[in-house]
Amino acid sequence: MTNEIFQGQRFWTYFKYDFIQMWRNHVKAAVGIGLAGLIAYFVVVLFNLTFNGTWQGPGIMGRFVVFSLAAVALELYYTRIYGYLTEKRKGSAWLMLPASTFEKWLSMLIMAAIALPVLFLCASFLVDSILCAVDPSLGQSMLGVISGGWQSLMDAMTDVNTDYTLTLNVAPLGWAMVLSLIGNLLYFLLCGICFKRNKILGAFAIAFGLSILSSIIMSYFSFGFVTQLDVDDMNIAQSNINTFFWWMNAITALFTVAMVGGIYWRLNTLKH
Repeated sequence: MTNEIFQGQRFWTYFKYDFIQMWRNHVKAAVGIGLAGLIAYFVVVLFNLTFNGTWQGPGIMGRFVVFSLAAVALELYYTRIYGYLTEKRKGSAWLMLPASTFEKWLSMLIMAAIALPVLFLCASFLVDSILCAVDPSLGQSMLGVISGGWQSLMDAMTDVNTDYTLTLNVAPLGWAMVLSLIGNLLYFLLCGICFKRNKILGAFAIAFGLSILSSIIMSYFSFGFVTQLDVDDMNIAQSNINTFFWWMNAITALFTVAMVGGIYWRLNTLKH
C-alpha cells in the first residue's frame, strides 16, 4: 500500500522537479541580490575616480550596509518564489503534481530555509573576500570581521565569567540569530502564498501590527528583568541571565515553528 503522506522515491522525484524550477526561475535573482556588493564596489570606485581621482573601494561599514540591504531585498523577494501558488492556473497545476502536501511542504522548506539563504551568503561573502584579496583599499573582508568580532565577543564573555564568576556563552545568541533569520524568511514566504495581491504590502501591514504588540509585551517583561539584574548575589544574577536567554530562544523558536506550521496549513487548505 502506497504511503499517502511520505514516500521516499516520490519525494525525491518531486524535490528534483522543485529544485529545477527554483534554479530556472529564481537562482539568477538570488545570486544577483548576493552580488549587490560587487555592484556597490564598482559604483564607489567609479565615483572616487571621477570626483577624487583616487582608486578607493567601499569601506567595511559601507559593505555591511549593502549586505544588510541585500538581505532585506532577499526577504522581500521571498513573497515571489512560491507566490504563483495563489494564481488559479499555476496554482491548480501545482496542486495536481504527484506528491503529497507534506512532501511539497518539506521540499519548500529545504529550498527556502537552506538552499537560497546558503546561496545568497556564499555569493555575498565569496565576492567580498575576492575583492578584498585583489584590492587592498577595501581592507579586511566582512567574513574576517565577523569571525574576529565573534572571537572578541567570546573573549569578552570569558573575562566576565572570570571576573564575576558567571557562566556566559555565545551559543544561545547564535541560535537566536539563526532562528530569527529563518523565521523572517519563512514569514515573507507565508505571506507570499497567502495574499493574492499586494503581497509585500500585506506582509508589512501584519509585521507592523505584530511589532506593536510584541513591543508592548517585551517592554513589560524587560522592565521586570532589568530590575531583577540589580542584585549582589551572583547566583541570582546567573539565574536571571539564563532565564533571559531561555526566553529569547523560546520566542524566536516559537515564531519560526509558527511560520513552518502556517506554511503547511496554507498548503493543506490551498484551493482554486
